[in-house]
Amino acid sequence: MGFSSVVGTTIMIIALLICGMYLYTTIDNHYERIYESYNIYYSHIQDKLNEKLIITKVVSSGYQTNITIYNNGSVVVEPQKFTIIFDGLVVPKINISYLNSKKYLEPLDNITIIVNWYSPKRICIVSDNGKKYFYLQ
Repeated sequence: MGFSSVVGTTIMIIALLICGMYLYTTIDNHYERIYESYNIYYSHIQDKLNEKLIITKVVSSGYQTNITIYNNGSVVVEPQKFTIIFDGLVVPKINISYLNSKKYLEPLDNITIIVNWYSPKRICIVSDNGKKYFYLQ
């Protein structure tokens, strides 16, 4: 074996080691991101499974509807992130206020949502975890 073939083989081995190190760090970084995303997804699914809201009272008068929601689950939710739908139409956020203004609705607690919109026949509340709760008048 000549000197040039030894140098060529050495350069090729060094190039393969550099490529291997690059691939390893790239794959490791992607694996960490995938693992972190899976943990976030799993936590969200657990929250969704353990969430149980109950619409306990709805009082409509003219263009105001008061909706009382009781948290009967084991998950803390954020009422400001709820989407309220009256008869298939999303109620704009500017038409929604809260009687006992709380940032979080803890288990075994309730909140009254005041909606300044027409009186609905069907109400759907979508929680911040994506679960839907219906009420028919």
